[in-house]
Amino acid sequence: MIYREILPSQADSFQKLMKDNQWEMVSQDGGQSEFIGWAYIMHWRCVIEGEEKAAEVWLHFSENQGVQASHLEMNPQAKPLIDALLSEW
Repeated sequence: MIYREILPSQADSFQKLMKDNQWEMVSQDGGQSEFIGWAYIMHWRCVIEGEEKAAEVWLHFSENQGVQASHLEMNPQAKPLIDALLSEW
């Protein structure tokens, strides 16, 4: 897996970016974390013509004691696609 940091303030914009670019939402889950915080994970998939495996991306977001953190986790097939999308930001 490949990891890429994004600013927590960019998490909502990233979700919109994925929707606008027609990535398929596979799953989303969230809830309480560490008793005083919350977190969510969103998973998208994009089938690439000619590729055996789909591109997959997970957005991880958490807030604990007022401190926010977020990052992307992706497979190698997704990296060039995500790099291209984020270069437009």
